[in-house]
Amino acid sequence: MKTLDAVIVDPDGTVRKAEIEDSLASFQAVVGGYIEAVCGVNATIYVNEEGLLMGLPYNDAASLYAQRVLGLGVMLHGTALILGPADAEGSDTHVHPSVADYYILEN
Repeated sequence: MKTLDAVIVDPDGTVRKAEIEDSLASFQAVVGGYIEAVCGVNATIYVNEEGLLMGLPYNDAASLYAQRVLGLGVMLHGTALILGPADAEGSDTHVHPSVADYYILEN
């Protein structure tokens, strides 16, 4: 199975690079449930679609990234999985290496 380079951002601000299997089950394992995609030109962020309802902690670092880099005013809860933008066929792509650099510079 194909793998993707990703960045995982936990609500406590922990950021880690990961190589993740390109599958729904893998994405759900990272976010702890059903996934919701927050799509931008430079990246796709997956979070638990029921994160707010479940009372998952607010993810300030991922929300700030979505606002500053993707231009999206969203409040993300729980662990965030960041991948690259969808390709022409709608498939997920590798996260750009600069995403991890962004978090290193911001923290």
